[in-house]
Amino acid sequence: MNNSIEIEKKYIKKGFDLIKDIGWEEFSIEKLSIRENIPLQDLKVYFKCKYSVVDKFSRMIDKKIESKLRIQDFKDSSKKDTLFELIMMRFDEMEEFKGSLAKILDASRNKPLLISIITKNVMNTMDFFLELSNSYNNYAFDFLKKNFLFLIYSITFKTWLSDNTEDLSKTMAELDKLLSTAENFQQKVSSFLPI
Repeated sequence: MNNSIEIEKKYIKKGFDLIKDIGWEEFSIEKLSIRENIPLQDLKVYFKCKYSVVDKFSRMIDKKIESKLRIQDFKDSSKKDTLFELIMMRFDEMEEFKGSLAKILDASRNKPLLISIITKNVMNTMDFFLELSNSYNNYAFDFLKKNFLFLIYSITFKTWLSDNTEDLSKTMAELDKLLSTAENFQQKVSSFLPI
């Protein structure tokens, strides 16, 4: 694998370790440079600012999921089951960063730029998941699906952050309930749309 990609991943992880320790408000590229004894100019190659760390984190997680995906594993699954598996895969990949993500989410409440970056990345991920699950049907309703899935993911994400069960049973139950509700709603709406 490209050495530059591996270095970036290492720096992202170190950045998230620092966020976990001192919080988002106190975090900066300069503090990461001092703590890890990494020349600031080296970090600036990968991160223009602290927000870049969050942006690149999301992309790193998505690339990990893509590298583990085997499309044939989903060929006999329903759309709902495929979305369930994909979202749970994302939570699994983020597990080691849960403490950092909790700090970032807490800080995002009054940080429009941070909210914008998180939203954009999660929406892109949800779009990808909907494509993989063959959930788009070219109906006028399709443009809403990504927003609904984003809402489902956001609600479940908060449950996941506080889920201390070994098998993430609380998270899985919440996600299953929300996806089932969305599936039932879609079936009702689809009955009014042309095939």
